Amino acid sequence: PVLAFPNGVAVTPDGAVWIASTFADRLVRFEPPTARYREFPLELRAHPIGLLADPGGAVWFAASGLGRVGRLDPGAETPREFGIPAMLTARNAIPSPWLLARDPADGNIWFTVHSDGTVGRLPRGAEPVKRGFAVREIKLGAADLRPDGLAADGRGGIWVAEPGADRLVRIASADNSLTPLPLPPGSRPRGVAAGPDGTIWVTLFGTHQLLQLDPSTLRTRSWPMPSGPGSSPYAIAVAASGAVWVAEFMGDKIVRYHA
Repeated sequence: PVLAFPNGVAVTPDGAVWIASTFADRLVRFEPPTARYREFPLELRAHPIGLLADPGGAVWFAASGLGRVGRLDPGAETPREFGIPAMLTARNAIPSPWLLARDPADGNIWFTVHSDGTVGRLPRGAEPVKRGFAVREIKLGAADLRPDGLAADGRGGIWVAEPGADRLVRIASADNSLTPLPLPPGSRPRGVAAGPDGTIWVTLFGTHQLLQLDPSTLRTRSWPMPSGPGSSPYAIAVAASGAVWVAEFMGDKIVRYHA
């Protein structure tokens, strides 16, 4: 398929690869064995960014240009969409949902609002509602925090990268309380992923490092990226084996760290 700035990728349980074609305002379903693909058009200026596939085969996307989060169910032609309460108070720009994560403990969907210093949560099985919002917002702070990646540790914690503040913040899913974890100046954390053991991995875009965090003790370790000061690591994923995959945004490399 012809893609326009693809920003999100997810794999559904049936092995299909889904791609967010951001500036084409569409989702693309690609089947690796046959190379067949199908496109699902979204509303004009939806600009999908983050993608997430849940265990039931539904594909969630962050429509950054419209201030919504959508879910395309298996076999559906059009998505169900959820508005963000911040739309009611937005003044200068539409709130931009960015990246998504699923809490394996309860199935809730979490997402960052990159432009608004906010994180949103959708309960498992949520459906769009009229004259209201299924999304619940948690305010992290000012808009210049620029919340980016996030991940659930499976123990009641949602970890969010705040590149504008050089820190991580843990949201307790039970009561939405916040615990900040400052990082060295210039770290600019971006991508966040959870390993099979609950370990949190973070890319430090500004200092060109990979960070490992033990969510129980808050102890951290870090490693320099292979491309050094020219790496700027961003996207990150952890395999079931524990291997960590990192995209060097400026280094034009994909790096695998062995478990």
